[in-house]
Amino acid sequence: MQDLIFVSEDYNKRKPKDYRLSISIRRDGFSFLIMYKQQVLAYSYTTVSEENRKTAFKSFLEQEILQEKFAAVTFIIVTPKFTLVPKKMYDDSMWELYSDLNFKKSDSESVISYESENSDVVVLFPIETDFWALCRTAFKEQHVVSYVPQVAPLLEKNIKTRQEKLCISVESSFFTAMLVKGKKLMFCNSFEFSNVNDFLFYVMNIVEQLHLDPQSLQIELSGKISGKSSYFSAIQMFVKNVSMVENDLKTKNFPFSLFYNHCNIALCE
Repeated sequence: MQDLIFVSEDYNKRKPKDYRLSISIRRDGFSFLIMYKQQVLAYSYTTVSEENRKTAFKSFLEQEILQEKFAAVTFIIVTPKFTLVPKKMYDDSMWELYSDLNFKKSDSESVISYESENSDVVVLFPIETDFWALCRTAFKEQHVVSYVPQVAPLLEKNIKTRQEKLCISVESSFFTAMLVKGKKLMFCNSFEFSNVNDFLFYVMNIVEQLHLDPQSLQIELSGKISGKSSYFSAIQMFVKNVSMVENDLKTKNFPFSLFYNHCNIALCE
């Protein structure tokens, strides 16, 4: 089911070879964003059921607007499964040992790597093998195609900050938390949750285990969450400084929370 789609009147003013395309593969759906520099030219968001994901993704990739050649194509794999390995320790032949530290891939998954631009880590993460094959087939004529984990936009954007900040990106059934301080990555992990009590328990457990001060700590939320959500209110009960990530693009009527990962990937490239 196509929930949301937009194409700017400016889309045809240039050729797609000047545009950047990013596609997000989520548990509950897919989305794409087409940008030129910092201008949003087109976007789409689709929700799907678990049993229909592969067929729906194939149809999603067959949309006419995605059949052009773009300057670059990035696939964002939204998953709670990932392992961070320091670049100095990373050996590509040991990927299975590294990944087993944090997750077990299923028989239907392949593990690929992403080397961070702004930090000293390599991220290992799984992608559904069938989906990976569909991606390669759909964009085989593209010169630049990359695959990044959902944690990458959080990492690349926030590692540049000089202040201590706990960044939390929320999805439908899990969230990723990252603590950065003085341009260093101090903590990064994902947590599955089913209700606000689970969510709050894991967030406050991070605060306690890392010996963070709730009165001075800054928490920045992004993803599928708004300032009116119960998840936002729950954290505010215990942490003084809680905010939502700001829309850097300042685009009117743009559902930024749904496309936060897309935008930050595009701006980092």
